[in-house]
Amino acid sequence: MITSKLVWFDIKKLHVSWFTYLSLLLSVIPAYGIAYAIKNLNGPFNIYHITSFYALLGSILCVVLSMRLFTDDIHNEILTLLFNKKENRKKYLFAKFIGAIYVGFLFGIICTLVIIGSEQYLKINTGNLYLKSIINYILFTSFYVLLFFYLSTFYRKVTVLFVIAVLSISFLPNLIMTAIDSKMFPDIVVNIIEYTPIYFLPIKIGSHNFSSMEYIITLLSIVFLFFLSTYSILRQDY
Repeated sequence: MITSKLVWFDIKKLHVSWFTYLSLLLSVIPAYGIAYAIKNLNGPFNIYHITSFYALLGSILCVVLSMRLFTDDIHNEILTLLFNKKENRKKYLFAKFIGAIYVGFLFGIICTLVIIGSEQYLKINTGNLYLKSIINYILFTSFYVLLFFYLSTFYRKVTVLFVIAVLSISFLPNLIMTAIDSKMFPDIVVNIIEYTPIYFLPIKIGSHNFSSMEYIITLLSIVFLFFLSTYSILRQDY
């Protein structure tokens, strides 16, 4: 198995899939809906509302799109052929990780284009959101794809994995926030939760307002999940 060929195959697969373009379009529509409301309806919104509405679907779809790079192989039951050597398993994981980075980069670029378009349309200054949007979507996608890749090494029900992924991004943070607001946890537990990527990433991907500590935690979590996934994939039977 040649890693570069597998990465190139995944990129070609993304660009010939109608789902890729539909995902990007569905992400953009809510953002421009808010921009229209600001321009023509005097809506009480700003650029962060626009990027948040982009993330409304974009944060979910970038993960779903990236997960399809390996869940399709699980569904089609071809992993046995691909994983005939342990070295191939490492190469496969690395290729899927690069694919996830590419998808994150793609969604980040589209988010940046939305920001630029909003700047021109609304005549506003958006500061340094261009680079942030690209970096944040790469980190966001990488974290969730590695998390669910790891889960897929011992649980291979593809539909269930997608359902868990969607709920963990769209529903879980709000559930945790409600529990925190209701004082269910002591302060020390709240502090730990608030610096857990699965909590703060979905909440802040819209505003791109990550602290330096949150960037560090996210990067360390990605490294940890990569090595955890490597360890797990080498031990599983396929």
